[in-house]
Amino acid sequence: MSLAELVFSDILILPDGTAKLKGCPDTGQQLVPVPPEYESELADLPRRLTDAFLSIRHIEPTSGMRVARSTIRFQHGGIHYRVADVQDVDGGRTWFLRRLPAVVPDLFSLGLPDYLCDWFLLPQQRHGLVLVAGAQASGKTTTASALVTARLKTFGGHAVTFENPAELPLGGSWGEHGHCFQTEIHGEHELAAHIERAHLYASPNVIFIGEIHTKFAAIEALRVALGSRQQLVIATIHGFDVLSALERLINWAQEIDAANACENLGNSLLAIILQDLRCEERLEKIPQYLLLPFPYDGQPVEREIRVKGIRAKLREKRLTALEEDMNQIKNLIKEKGIKAI
Repeated sequence: MSLAELVFSDILILPDGTAKLKGCPDTGQQLVPVPPEYESELADLPRRLTDAFLSIRHIEPTSGMRVARSTIRFQHGGIHYRVADVQDVDGGRTWFLRRLPAVVPDLFSLGLPDYLCDWFLLPQQRHGLVLVAGAQASGKTTTASALVTARLKTFGGHAVTFENPAELPLGGSWGEHGHCFQTEIHGEHELAAHIERAHLYASPNVIFIGEIHTKFAAIEALRVALGSRQQLVIATIHGFDVLSALERLINWAQEIDAANACENLGNSLLAIILQDLRCEERLEKIPQYLLLPFPYDGQPVEREIRVKGIRAKLREKRLTALEEDMNQIKNLIKEKGIKAI
């Protein structure tokens, strides 16, 4: 028997060696014991995980010390996991293993509004910054990954990912003319050097930054999104709503470049969507979004004026004023369809 036969989202291995499962059918957030017939499969796992973490230690740039990564990708029994650990006050070590998807789902299969999927796959949306925001475990990385592969299958070209750790299997060919190069970084402080190196070979059509959660990733996402009219930058970020996610991004970026953070966001943002798996069914998992298409031939004048106004609010950090714009965009789509924005 193999754990791969069971349905669950997480494994927790406690300091005493016992293991619990989370995310099993009809159990909600409850932790349930691993069935006895599967316990032997986990017996040697803590030792193997310890070895895996030690094997990929790296030099921390500010201290010069050799440190282990906080999370890693680990394969066991045919399943890939994102792994982290924590030590309690008594010195006991608990392992947390989050089960990762085995395949990248189709963008249209995720329960997102079809009109949003269609908009992201328009040929005009080929540059700028796309943010997928949401709470922890809301499916942000899955949605962002599906968007990366959908663009590659539709338009070809190549993508490069910078993840810590890699989660979905993005590497390889997508469609007839697309390819993704999937890479892992030790920390977000490495992003600038890695992205610069990727550009030396050929400018990617899509850059995927796995998650923005430090000032380094925030400033680099804004910088690289301004660098080309043929390059889409896709990233995830935590936030309970669109405005808090944007404020978090700005605050981080301002730690490095206070004078230009808002200006760069106003010039580079293409879209931000908020994903919530528990929102009302009629909202199709996306209760909030802000779409800012860049100018292109044949674009209506009223659209250009509206988008310029929204970008001005971003540059001035008048984020609360964006609530009205998000409602206006929703109403336009409802009345006239996605082409109206």
